[in-house]
Formats: sequence, C-alpha cells, structure tokens
Amino acid sequence: MRTTSEPILAARDVRLGYGDLIAVWGADIEVHAGRTTALLGRNGAGKTTLLSGLLGLLPVKSGTVTFQGVDVTRYKPWRRVGLGIGLVQEGKRVFRNLTVQENLLVSLPGNVSRKRQSELIDRTWEDFPVLADRRAQLGAELSGGQQQMLSIATAVCRDPAVLLVDEPSSGLSPLAVEQVFEVISKLKRSGLAILLVEQQIDEVMNGNADDIVVIDQGRIVLKAEAADVSADEIAGMILGTM
Repeated sequence: MRTTSEPILAARDVRLGYGDLIAVWGADIEVHAGRTTALLGRNGAGKTTLLSGLLGLLPVKSGTVTFQGVDVTRYKPWRRVGLGIGLVQEGKRVFRNLTVQENLLVSLPGNVSRKRQSELIDRTWEDFPVLADRRAQLGAELSGGQQQMLSIATAVCRDPAVLLVDEPSSGLSPLAVEQVFEVISKLKRSGLAILLVEQQIDEVMNGNADDIVVIDQGRIVLKAEAADVSADEIAGMILGTM
C-alpha cells in the first residue's frame, strides 16, 4: 500500500489466541482516515480474531496496537471505544424491543450532555435517512438491511475516528447489501477510517475498498491497494488455487 499518512489505527507484529491456541501470528495492518481497508479470508482464517484484538476484546499476546499514535495495547475495550474506536459486530446487533431512536440514545456515553446528544443523533439522521423515517419503530419491526444499518448507526453515533465492521453483508438480500455498502462508502467519504471484514470479494472490489489485506491461517499473506489486484487473484489466494 502506498499510503504515506499516519494510520489512525495500526497493529504491529500482533499475535493473538485463545489459551494455548494461537489464531493470529505476527499481523501488521493499518487503517487510514478517509479510506476503507478490507480484511479478507476464508472462514476461520483469523479475521474476527484480529478485529477482537484491535478493540481489546481479546488480549494481545505480543506486538502492539496503536490508535492515533498512542499505544493502546493494554487498554480495556471500553477505554478504546471512548477514545474513538467503533465496532459493528456481525449479526445485526440491535435492541429489538427499543425504538430506533432509543437504540441510538443507549449507545451514547452517559456523560454526554443533552445538547450534544441531540447534535449527534441529528447528524445520524442525516447519514441514515432511512432510519430517520423509522425513528419511532421498534428494532424488531425493521427489515434485516435496516437492522444492519441501525447497528452501524449506533456505532457511528458516538462519533468515532475509526469503524471496525464485521461481515455487514451476512444474511442480507442483494438489495440490502448494496444499500449497506452505499452507507459505508458515504461514511468513508466523510473522512472516517474503516476496517471492513467481508467474504463477498466482488462487493469489496467493486469500488468499496481502497486497501486489501488477506489473512490465511492466521497470517497476513497480502497487503495491497485495491487497484493493484483483481478479484480473481484474491479469490485464488483465499481458496488456495494460486
């Protein structure tokens, strides 16, 4: 990757695992403002494990994680979120018995003033007009694509500097996938740094990613700008046909 600016979020030689089982070995990855980095790999390759390490949900066994130049390797997840790291977990994680607006409100820190709450939520309505039209609906009443957008909106509402998004297309219709990727592209254009974990290579390569990172069996095997590689090359690498 030819990006020369300092990364918002970076992992250097990170090793992660569960007990004695090492799942990610010596990973290096960078996420830059106004760019989407796609982390690709087959099931079990270590994608979600690496995301968990970046947010602190999984302790780093060795290596470092930095956020805006600060070493956050030993920071707890809540502290990293407070600094400006947002996470959208796989599976449309919303409060189904709360309204859309209530989902946004509960995502905000308790020390945020009412005025600031209103500012953040009003901006979220601008970014997610489909949710603004449904602000009084329960999460359970939304379609799968709308629930995924709400899941993204609850993370974005906190005004993060970087957004980690895990498999946003999972379980969605083709139309919903297209709408979700449109939202992610809009957020990137606003200057947000995005790390996108995906399995739909064609969607990622169709203008939705700037940088590509491929992980296989816990090791980073490719880092490149999206313009420098093809979907077929990446698929072959992931499927082991190259």
